[in-house]
Amino acid sequence: MSIRWNCLCALLLVGAVIMMPRMAHTEQQQSSHRTLSGVVVKQGTGLAVKTPDGASYQVNENQSHRHGHAAFKEGDEVSVVVDENNTAIDLHHEGEEGKHTFVTGKLIHVGQTKKEVKLQTADREKVFPLTRQEIKTKGIDQGAEVTVELNEAGAVIDLHRGK
Repeated sequence: MSIRWNCLCALLLVGAVIMMPRMAHTEQQQSSHRTLSGVVVKQGTGLAVKTPDGASYQVNENQSHRHGHAAFKEGDEVSVVVDENNTAIDLHHEGEEGKHTFVTGKLIHVGQTKKEVKLQTADREKVFPLTRQEIKTKGIDQGAEVTVELNEAGAVIDLHRGK
């Protein structure tokens, strides 16, 4: 009985060690985004979000229309989601909560002329619009497993290698 118990424990330990890098990658992927509070300010000819620590993040004035929000204006209190490159990828009026969705599949293509991402998921091919063409896909080959982050409107705001 003792030998069986030792074998079972050893198998569980090996399984945990094998799964740890995958779990760490998923946690790191989600924790690479930061949500910050700030105030919309005029910066040059556009708008930016200034946070209490003095940092400012440029925002696209048309972003609210694409997401179905009321337009942002100078003085609005907002929360801004910033990616690992310190780029503002989502913006909400203070008190509004963003509901983002994550979809994983094999990358079929990222459109260069048509702003869209096509994935092969477990059920079928899915096409999602891109919010911005600058989303980093360099070094990710077609057929690679990726995870896209979708905003409330169903558009891709971020893309990373999958598990």
